[in-house]
Amino acid sequence: MDVINQALQFLKSKIDDYNANVGSIVELYNIATLNDGDQFLPSSTPITLSVVNIQEDIISRTPNVYVANSNPSSSISKYKNPAKNLVLSLLFSSYNQEQKTEKYQAGITKLEHVIRCFQEQHVFYINGTTEVDPSTTNHTKLILDMENLSISELNQLWSMLGNKYMPSVLYKMRMITIQHQLEDGGEVIEKVKLKLWNNDPDDSAGLIEESDDIILNT
Repeated sequence: MDVINQALQFLKSKIDDYNANVGSIVELYNIATLNDGDQFLPSSTPITLSVVNIQEDIISRTPNVYVANSNPSSSISKYKNPAKNLVLSLLFSSYNQEQKTEKYQAGITKLEHVIRCFQEQHVFYINGTTEVDPSTTNHTKLILDMENLSISELNQLWSMLGNKYMPSVLYKMRMITIQHQLEDGGEVIEKVKLKLWNNDPDDSAGLIEESDDIILNT
């Protein structure tokens, strides 16, 4: 399972466990296509969790990095691209399948549970879908911040989703790190062969350098 889906599954479990007295309330579902298959949702008043935007966290972007060669006989490092730190916009919406007052109120209550959950804790350290101690080296850090949207911004968001407004709250989740792992066994470039271009035939130094290939040991 990839890191984004693992994070979403973790958040669903975290909210459901926090509200154990009301049972499972979060459904991972694209709110933009809800009307096409809402009859398949287990609950008539779920909180739908939808990813509405994915961005790169430019501020936390790291420079190009090198990793040590796994071959102990060589100190040459392998180059790899910097990791991508992502920011996900997560929309929690209170969906009311049955147009009844009590169902609407139940949905509002469930949405409040989501807000309470992240008000108590908004920073998580996970390994897969399991919360771990931050002192461990193998973990992903998640930071959730609530976003305040104006009426015009809400209008743009729900127009983009092609749906009528539903009571909802938008969170930005930071520090989803995507890094392609280098495969072992690849050869490391240890020598670069250059041939200098002779721009000036009258330059004796240039003529001398042009005559031989140069080997650079990195």
